[in-house]
Amino acid sequence: MDKGLKDKKSRYKYNFSTFLVGSIIIILVLFAISVIIIGSYAFKYSFTAEYNDSVLRISKSAAKEVDGDQIEDYLQLSQEQIDRVSEEMVEDSELSVIANYTPISYVTTENTLTQLCNDMGMIVIYVIVPTNDYDNFISVFNCLNDNTKFSKWEIGHVSQTTNEEYKTDYRAIMEGKSSGETVLRISELGEGDPHITALTPITDSNGDVKAIMCVQRGLDDLSSTRKSFTIGVGALAVILIELAIVMSTIYLKIQLFNPMKIIAGEADRFAKEKTREEDSILSKDLCNVKEVNQLAHYIDKMEVDTINYIEDITQFTGARERLSAELELASGIQNGMLPSVAEMSEPKEGYSIYASMTPARAVGGDFFDFYMIDDTHLVILIADVSDKGVGAAFFMAISKTLIKARAGMGGSAAEIISYVDKMIAEKNTEGMFVTVWMAIIDLSTGHVNICNSGHDYPAIMTGSGDYVIEKKTPHGPPIGFIPGAQFVEYDIDIEPGDRIFLYTDGLNEAKRSDGERFGLDRMLTVLNSHKGDSNEKTIAAMKDAVALFVGPEDQFDDMTMLSFTYEKKI
Repeated sequence: MDKGLKDKKSRYKYNFSTFLVGSIIIILVLFAISVIIIGSYAFKYSFTAEYNDSVLRISKSAAKEVDGDQIEDYLQLSQEQIDRVSEEMVEDSELSVIANYTPISYVTTENTLTQLCNDMGMIVIYVIVPTNDYDNFISVFNCLNDNTKFSKWEIGHVSQTTNEEYKTDYRAIMEGKSSGETVLRISELGEGDPHITALTPITDSNGDVKAIMCVQRGLDDLSSTRKSFTIGVGALAVILIELAIVMSTIYLKIQLFNPMKIIAGEADRFAKEKTREEDSILSKDLCNVKEVNQLAHYIDKMEVDTINYIEDITQFTGARERLSAELELASGIQNGMLPSVAEMSEPKEGYSIYASMTPARAVGGDFFDFYMIDDTHLVILIADVSDKGVGAAFFMAISKTLIKARAGMGGSAAEIISYVDKMIAEKNTEGMFVTVWMAIIDLSTGHVNICNSGHDYPAIMTGSGDYVIEKKTPHGPPIGFIPGAQFVEYDIDIEPGDRIFLYTDGLNEAKRSDGERFGLDRMLTVLNSHKGDSNEKTIAAMKDAVALFVGPEDQFDDMTMLSFTYEKKI
């Protein structure tokens, strides 16, 4: 082996190791970030709820200290009277017992609220009377914490209501519709800090609301505690990540990298010698990782198969040709099960219809159907099996046959789908399922009974309007997806001229080389550009639009479309 090849192999091994360990680190970091974000949010939610409850309780307690019968008398006082009485009460303590003297009552209440504000660590406790339009309010009491940076409002001070939330809460309290509200303010604070304000009513002896008690508490504790929590969780996450990196690196080296080196060496030997050793090391377990041992065993088996491959190449080519012929036959059988172009093109009484199914492989899992179950009732449906290829085509044939057979027995769309689901679930050992949109249309009235079992929502055009997708209609799970599932149905009414466009996800999920999908918006644009065309021309235009969009990109999923027009009532 030359030095250049050795260097390249060494570089690939290093890059794989780095990628794997790096992926683990990234996953752990993302997990840690997720834990911090979720934990921080849960902590904030819980802490905020506690703040709401505690501030509201303090507000209700403070409201009991204010005599609602004297609110109007208080507002007749001047700040000079209050200041003078306050000074006299300091000089003569006996004045405080004259409770029926309004200035003394005011000063006593103000002192009580100020003491409560300081004791409970509130920013401010204040009492207000909103104006009739709630755009402004009048200050009655304004009791500040000793450490606050705000200036005190004098009695009678008029301020503008801060925002609509306050205005709504003022109205609810003053009109007796609420016994308490809280307002959380974090942004648009001006010079203020984040805070929460509790609002409770102050009533007179008759129970009428005369004012609002407001208690404001800062959120400093919430911010600092959440910061400590985040730092703690982050530090723990870093420690766990470092520990996980060390342990995963050691484990990967022993259980993955060293065994992979052995496997690579044996593969290199076989590539040169084209012989298999009698007692191959790859036939033994190299480590405790199941997948690595399986890889070794598969490569060992591949060596045997490769030796035999040259002898079997002729037989393999013949088998491939036979398989191609069988797939072609299967495709013809599947196309024969669907309504033919001739059936769709011939005139019909009361309606016109056209559909197409383009499989991603030789055979597909999509299907469509339409048939009369009596003189006036037409069934239309479209379906998409959970896989592609021969298995999906076989499952499609069973599903289509069961639906048509049960529809011929009568019943609603949901009853038909429920029956088919039960029959399929009994023998669905492979876990396949099929999405179905089915409608029973009364051509004499335009009444449509619909059951959607996990399928894409249809595009419907009514009157002279555009096609729209009704995404809020009821729907259930796919057939065969959940044993014993319940299927729902709904009804609509259509008028002559209305159209229904059905499709499978191979249409809206068709993608071009840059990964962008065709999407529902483009689908609706095409439909509305051709809403005056026949059903056949509409589908042809949709095919052309998809082909132009995807360009040379291979079709990755079956694409089926059905366009129905209600022509007249029969």
